[in-house]
Amino acid sequence: MNVVSYGGGVQSTALLVLAARGRIDFDTFLMANVGDDSEHPSTLRYVREIAMPYAAANGIALHLLDRTRRDGSPETLWGRLTREGSRSLPIPVRMSNGAPGTRSCTADFKIKVTGKWLKAHGASATSPATLGIGISVDEIQRANSRRQEAHERIVYPLLDLRMRRDDCVRLIADEGLPVP
Repeated sequence: MNVVSYGGGVQSTALLVLAARGRIDFDTFLMANVGDDSEHPSTLRYVREIAMPYAAANGIALHLLDRTRRDGSPETLWGRLTREGSRSLPIPVRMSNGAPGTRSCTADFKIKVTGKWLKAHGASATSPATLGIGISVDEIQRANSRRQEAHERIVYPLLDLRMRRDDCVRLIADEGLPVP
């Protein structure tokens, strides 16, 4: 199973174009939506109005995934932040020394949501999914910054192709798509 973790931005949209052109072998893209009340409205509009129709026209499945509680009800990042009595701060923060603080939103609303989908569709420790991440050469420091889960094998197609963000912008524009 070859899947891209799609964020709706420039680099992951470049991966979508590369997949549509047959330059990379990914036919499923997953966007872990932190919530319609939490994700930037222009990102969700781009995904729904541009990326999803483009993906469908090119035989690529692009799924929007929502976090759900054990009882099946949806949970959003905004809902968690504003929950009565909440004492945690699950958003990415920088501490006074510049080090990253607790960021459970990435784990809870992206990594775990994507992992749940992958496992439900057959990924396992003995048969891991290949998970493509859209990190370009000019942000290489972000690569390998998180622990790989047993059910996934993380790859960085833009790094393999030595693409920078500017290359991604050109690729998307050359495809006739608006740049996110």
